[in-house]
Amino acid sequence: MRQTTILLLTIMILTVGAALGAAPATKPGVTTPLLGGVMFPKIAMDKQDPAAIILEPAGSNAEKFVMKWRADLNDAGFCVFMTHAPRDGWKAEDGIRLLREFDAYVTKGNAGGAWAIVRKVNLNRILIVSPQSGGAAAISMIEKHPKRIAGAVMISVSPWVRRSESIKLWRPSKAAWSVPIWTTIPVNIKAGAPMLLLWRQISASRPEGASFTVDPRLQHGDKEPDAGITKWISAVAGGKKPSVGPDRQALAEASRYKDAAKQLQTAMQVASPADVGPGFTKTEGPMVLRATAPDKWRRVERGERKYDSEERPFVQIYMSPKPGSMLFARANAAKWGRDSTGLLDQYERRLAEGGFLAVRLARWQAKGYSLQISSVLWPTRGKWHRWLVLTGAGAGNKKAPAAPMVVVMDASDTPDVNSMAAAMKRILPSISVVWKGEAKK
Repeated sequence: MRQTTILLLTIMILTVGAALGAAPATKPGVTTPLLGGVMFPKIAMDKQDPAAIILEPAGSNAEKFVMKWRADLNDAGFCVFMTHAPRDGWKAEDGIRLLREFDAYVTKGNAGGAWAIVRKVNLNRILIVSPQSGGAAAISMIEKHPKRIAGAVMISVSPWVRRSESIKLWRPSKAAWSVPIWTTIPVNIKAGAPMLLLWRQISASRPEGASFTVDPRLQHGDKEPDAGITKWISAVAGGKKPSVGPDRQALAEASRYKDAAKQLQTAMQVASPADVGPGFTKTEGPMVLRATAPDKWRRVERGERKYDSEERPFVQIYMSPKPGSMLFARANAAKWGRDSTGLLDQYERRLAEGGFLAVRLARWQAKGYSLQISSVLWPTRGKWHRWLVLTGAGAGNKKAPAAPMVVVMDASDTPDVNSMAAAMKRILPSISVVWKGEAKK
């Protein structure tokens, strides 16, 4: 009995020693270690515990951040490693140095160091938790060691990376997309919204099957991840690929426009086309576009975007009842040689690549056209702007790769679905597109 008691006390002391900061010692003239203390979970998940590394934030909230995540991750079954934030802030190279320290420390411990009598840690199953200040280091670890990083949680991180002398938006490599990522962004119109647009741009290029969660926090000042992260973290701890978490902002927009979308789809079935108005012709790039507007509508040339074969591969005529109207339409001749459904897909993709939140509410076929109802959300000039969007597209062909596409939008709080339907039924069938061909380079 006495021997058993002594053994248990020894185990407790070793465990507490690790938890309170048994980290690499600093020698004179040697750089201060980034790795701090380690705390083991109460219950072993496997023969080796999954590891979680919390990047310490800068500032007065550092202790609160670390303690909150340490407790949550311990409860999920992670062996949690704390860190010391560098005095001059986390840099990309710090992420790699931190992993080297982690490797040396864990290898020593697994081979017979202080904690070996109690537990072993998995060197190749690491969850990273990064605050705003740790983004560069976290991204560096994901890119350099994607097979070892089991997941990454990023809180208020701006996804910028340094390339030589410039700073660019992070574009995850093919290998990096294999790492499950959960990014939580506070939706503050001045600071959070621009950050959210960047993450939505990145999300637009995610490959099929990637576990990439964009988690906007809709309440002012809310920086805590959605409750769904608990299940997400449990999956990572258990060595499983986590499902994509909920996008509450997208769900809110879908709910906002649910009834209007149903009414608009019904209006497209029963409404008559708007009365015939003026006709417009525009020649630009390789195409000639002709379209008829609803009665009393006019063309607003300053609202038209110039043709660009890469960025904006379409000729456009902008029309509305009056300048500045909440209701307006864009008649497009799109450079497109395939089916109409694919053209709608491309339009959605381009919106997403620009950081817009486009939520598809309905899609159907009618009289040779593909039609779609969406909501679109975009922050600018200090507030959120949203539209209910009705899009209609026709098909193109390979010999003359030009196709008609009409976008009718209403930015009012209560969209006029009958006017939107009447405008679409007037403009879309009227469009004529002539392919002149592109000039040889």
